Amino acid sequence: MKRFFTFILSVVLLTSVTMYAAIPSGYYTAANNKKSTALLSALHGCIDGHTTLSYSSLKNYYDDTDLTADGYIWDMYSTCKFTINDDGSSQSRICDVWNKEHSVPQSWFGESSPMKSDLFHVYPTDARVNNFRGNLPYGETSSRSYIDNNSKALGYIGSSNFSGYSGKVFEPVDQYKGDFARTYFYMVARYLDKSFNKSENGKVVFTYSNSTTGLTTYAVNLFLKWHRQDPVSQKEIDRNNAVYKHQKNRNPFIDYPYLAEYIWGEKKNETMILDELMSSSDPDFIPGESDGSREDVVRTPVLNVSVTTVNFPSVLVDEESSYSIKVTGMNLTADVTLTISGEDADMFESSRSSLSIAEANNSITQNNLILTYVPTEEGQHSGILKIASEGAETITVKLYGACNAACQVTWKVNGEEYTVGNPTTSLAAGSKVTKLPTAPKSPCTESNQFVGWSEEVITTPQDDMPIDLFSDVKDAPAVSHDVVYNAVFAHLSETDSSAPETLIFAKDQETGWTISGTSYTNKYWILKKNAYIESPVVNLSKLQSMTLNVRTYGGTSYNIIDITCNGQVLTTIDAENSTLKDKTWKPTTALSGEGKIRFSSTDNTDANGPAIAKVTINLEGGTSYVYTNYITYCGPTTDLQEVQPLKPQGNKLLRDGQLVIEHNGVYYNTLGQKVQ
Repeated sequence: MKRFFTFILSVVLLTSVTMYAAIPSGYYTAANNKKSTALLSALHGCIDGHTTLSYSSLKNYYDDTDLTADGYIWDMYSTCKFTINDDGSSQSRICDVWNKEHSVPQSWFGESSPMKSDLFHVYPTDARVNNFRGNLPYGETSSRSYIDNNSKALGYIGSSNFSGYSGKVFEPVDQYKGDFARTYFYMVARYLDKSFNKSENGKVVFTYSNSTTGLTTYAVNLFLKWHRQDPVSQKEIDRNNAVYKHQKNRNPFIDYPYLAEYIWGEKKNETMILDELMSSSDPDFIPGESDGSREDVVRTPVLNVSVTTVNFPSVLVDEESSYSIKVTGMNLTADVTLTISGEDADMFESSRSSLSIAEANNSITQNNLILTYVPTEEGQHSGILKIASEGAETITVKLYGACNAACQVTWKVNGEEYTVGNPTTSLAAGSKVTKLPTAPKSPCTESNQFVGWSEEVITTPQDDMPIDLFSDVKDAPAVSHDVVYNAVFAHLSETDSSAPETLIFAKDQETGWTISGTSYTNKYWILKKNAYIESPVVNLSKLQSMTLNVRTYGGTSYNIIDITCNGQVLTTIDAENSTLKDKTWKPTTALSGEGKIRFSSTDNTDANGPAIAKVTINLEGGTSYVYTNYITYCGPTTDLQEVQPLKPQGNKLLRDGQLVIEHNGVYYNTLGQKVQ
């Protein structure tokens, strides 16, 4: 009796689970005995007309469709732990909040319903990563740096290295590539009568030029690759069943994964017999292992590497240059070995000689290998890193290094060598200095102060700033020869008082502004690639604030507006919304000098980019300061010492935090005492 009772209970439990998870009887009957476009059309009829949910209500369903076993949002864009109530619009940092991600971007279909609120492609994801992805197409890239420099972000952004498209793409991590591929297969079938190419990026993926199967050649090749390499998982099966409860339709490519082969893949000229396919409801279907066909399944080991060519920064003899790469694998059955060969192999080294199967098969683990280049002689050097695992195709990474002759760097103050602060004095040709000397005190007059370094020698004071002047290592030029840098000093002079001023760029208010390469649409200027808007000359010390009325406009999500002056970045503004919104910036540190403020979008690679409707620059009145009388040599030297330069702060001038007033070339504090 006991054994009999146990058997009956098992049958009841199995039956209830199967009933809950099973495909409804006859759901796909209309697709049987069809092939190619006819099969796709039949699938459309099977899943069309689902219950349309409101976009604002989707959060109510995510606790059923997208929670992990421990109750957190299942986020395919980050490893952050969000609860269902951690949603919001903030995008300042990764892991702040989650929001709704349209894996097929809204701009591709004009934000139309029911696509806008279809749970099958609207996932909860980290809001910051979602913003970075924007409406970029999915793809593969060799640019594998962290998004926003945060290791919790999943995915990469960079130029496509997958055949058929070379623009910017967003690459998900390996473990979710199949999820997104099957999402796109579903979207093609469900919305066969709709258009997803209302933007340029949409046209990269979807095509409606004739009676095709909806996807471009690029998208077919990419998504079939992902679909095959990342089979259906239990996560997808559970989500498919949960969405069905609410929308009353299913994703056929999760129910029957092998359907994709009959529409886009190796079986596209064959008739599909439904009974010959394995479904994810079948008891012998193993999530993550079965591809859905009833044929014998061969899981081919695959190796991947983040880059296939490494160009090391130039160094001197016996100096070290390093580069980080990532190696991952799928279905590996043996450890990964890493060997370096080639004529100059002894000058290159890998931090690891092997990776275990578990390390390589885990796409989330950051298997970063540090490659180093230590040349023993001058010249161009090369090597080959071979990455191998039994059964997988061996991958090679080409290694290139340059060991150039040493360039001598000499620093001079008033014609004499200056070494205070142990600055860079030798480096490889093509490199930049890594350390500057301590800022010197002017050997000239009390009214002069140090402003930077230049190759120019100025013996007679001039009002023009040296073109190559720099005061920070990031601005230093690359060195190709022995070089002498001279300390440049200048006089900070006071200008006349003036009333507050407002510069406005808007329709019929752009007098004095320069516009280059933009296009005007409706009520905005579109900052295309290499386009810019530039203000009249502005005294930066008077700059109080800037307000931009901006929005995104088609193209990719690269809607970052760079704000620069004289080639130096003041700040960046993110045009993050599809409707116009004011973004205001105020300087947090005192600025100096003058120039034209330029607004551009240097990261934008599309015909479209951010849109600007209005720019307002607010300048304060009163006293301001400008540098004049630049000079590097003024006669016999005096004792040189480190000194804190004068710092303009609003209408004030400070030295060592103390207010200073200039009169006849001499500085006094507010007590009338001379300041040295």
